Amino acid sequence: MTTWTYHLPDVLLAALSYLVVARLVLLPLAVHNPVVRTLAALTAPIVAAMAAITPRLVPRAGLLIAALAWLYAARIILRVGIAATGVRLG
Repeated sequence: MTTWTYHLPDVLLAALSYLVVARLVLLPLAVHNPVVRTLAALTAPIVAAMAAITPRLVPRAGLLIAALAWLYAARIILRVGIAATGVRLG
């Protein structure tokens, strides 16, 4: 696999996206649940970065949706960059 430098960031962004989706789905559960606490700890850096550029009026669920949108935008930008280099990932 010679294109691992392209696949690794894409897989990491996908994994972070799925973690944010899982945290969004499990948001109504109790905070003392170990699964919810683990997801919150794993996604805390992403949510903190989004909180820095998002107005404080946005609720927590809206902040998670914004984080998800930025992660997918980053994946699209990565794919466009890969396509611009002429590398075929197929």
